[in-house]
This record gives sequence, C-alpha cells and structure tokens, in this order.
Amino acid sequence: MIGLTQVPEEQKYKKTVNRIAFTMLIFFGMFMLVSGMTALLTILTGYLPTVPGNVVYELCYGFLYIAMFVVPVFFFRLIVPREERAPILTVWQMPRETPLYIFVAIAFTGAAAYLNSVLSDLFFEYSGATEELIGSSVSFTSNYQLVLMVFTTAVAPAFAEELLFRGVVLGNLLPYGRTTAVLGSAVLFGLMHQNIGQFLYTMVAGVILGYMYVQTRSIWPCVLTHFCNNFLSIIYTAIGERVPEVRGYALIYVIELTVLALGLVSGVMLINRGKNRKKALLQSGCFERAAEPDPEHAAVALPWRRRVRLFFTAPMIIFVSLCVVQALTMVALLMLVGILPV
Repeated sequence: MIGLTQVPEEQKYKKTVNRIAFTMLIFFGMFMLVSGMTALLTILTGYLPTVPGNVVYELCYGFLYIAMFVVPVFFFRLIVPREERAPILTVWQMPRETPLYIFVAIAFTGAAAYLNSVLSDLFFEYSGATEELIGSSVSFTSNYQLVLMVFTTAVAPAFAEELLFRGVVLGNLLPYGRTTAVLGSAVLFGLMHQNIGQFLYTMVAGVILGYMYVQTRSIWPCVLTHFCNNFLSIIYTAIGERVPEVRGYALIYVIELTVLALGLVSGVMLINRGKNRKKALLQSGCFERAAEPDPEHAAVALPWRRRVRLFFTAPMIIFVSLCVVQALTMVALLMLVGILPV
C-alpha cells in the first residue's frame, strides 16, 4: 500500500528532474553555440583598432554569456505550466541576518577556492597547466579594460548563473526537500563549469549559495555573494600586475584575512542568534502561535535513496556525460601538448 501511494509522487519528481535535465541540455547547446560565436567575435574584432576592438569584444561576450543562461531559463518556463513551476524568489525584504550570511558565504567560498587550488596543483597541477595552455591572465594596460572585466567576469556570471541554478534548478527541486534541492543544484553547478580542476570548488560554492537562497528566500544575496567572489579574483589579478611583488602579496594576504575574519565573526553571530531564538521560543511558550516555516520540510515526501536514484534519469545522464566528456577533453588536450604529464 505504501509503495502504491509513492508512485504518483515519484512520477512527479521524475517529471521535474527531466524538465531540469532538458533545460541543462539546452544550456549545453547554448554553451557550444556561444563558444563558436566567441571565436568568430575574436576574429572580427581583430580587424578593429585595439581600444574599440576590446570594448566591442568584452561587451558582446558579456551579453552572449548572459544569454547562455537566460535562454535555458525561458525554455524551462516554456515547457512547464505556470501552476507547476516554482517562482524565482526576488524579494528585497530579507531577514536581518542576510548580511551575516553574505559575509560567511564569501569567506567559505574563498576558503574552498584556496583548498581546491592546493589540491589541484598537488595532484596534477591542473590550474597552472590551464593557464599555460590559454595564456597568462589578461594584462590590464588601462583602467577601461578593468571596468570591462568587472562586467564580463563579475556582473554577468553573478546574475546569469544564479538565475538558472538557484532560481530555476534549486527552486523547482525544493518541494522535494532542502537537501535534495541544495545538493542537486550544486552538483549541476559544478558540472556546468566542465572543468575538473574547479569541480570541488564550484560544487562547494553551489552548496553554500543554495543554502543561503533557502535561508534568505531571495536570489539577491546569492547574486551579491557571487559577484563579490568573482570581483575579488579581479582585484587579486590587478594587484599582482600593478603592485610590486612583495607589497602585492602582503596586500592580498591582508584582504584574505579580513574576509576570513568577517566570515568567522558573522558565523559566530548567526549561531548565537539561532540559540537565542530557540531559547526565547521556549521561554515564551508556543501555544496559540503560528509555527515558523521549517526549511527542511518537503512538500512531496520521498525516501532519500529514491530521490538520488530517480535524479539520474536518461536526459540527466546525457547532460552529465557531456560535461564529463568536455572536461576530459580538456585534460587530454593538456596531455597532448605536453603541459600535463601523461
């Protein structure tokens, strides 16, 4: 009898996963299309003078990058009836703790990026090999290039990626439980980058951003956190190019320590606020009071193992396979040109 009652819920979950998987396949198609258009854009802007060429390239690339994520969002909205899709939470009225969540998220994602870099270079020096293949970081010969990089590296990814992965993927998995939604969207977020050397960092970042989306019930803290993380990487690159080596390392070290300290202090404050809230509730009593919404609550109850098993439907397996093949192709290319050891 229990198995029979679970069948409709499993079918509903599988349908949601398939819709997300088809949306991710549309994203993969857009990724390949944008890659080709970017190569063409490089050729065309090469005929322009340096400054106008750089401006046209960066602006066009930024909008192409946004389209790569926005088109799948519209596709999802097209194939899913309005009454069956979760709204993208864009409210501005957020909990008072939201700034604390942002500081914690920036610190933890930064720590994850550092750990990922250490592990990557420890095992197969992937990050250094990738830089050697594609060339060193862009040299900011003028301030206008720095401004353009802020748009293409921080603004565009922060908005577009959060719209798809937190707004659509996580939001529509949320009825099946917070753990399912956060981990499922984080895995897809990591695979989306198609980079073995970044998978650990991007997946951890996806978990952190997903948890913050659930707690704040708004996409904007995730967008701001995403922007700050990418913006910091631009700052570090600019410092490395424009500040003498010793002073540059010292300045980066101070910034990283400041970000980490803010994150730790904010984390302690969040823990204390949580304890005080529970203590106040126990002291004042909870009779005749509306219970606070439980973020762990799953509107559609399914056993955890079934959720994991049903998540990997045929379309989802195809998307995962395409991302893995793409990532392994990059590794094979690095080995072929002799940058990575065979």
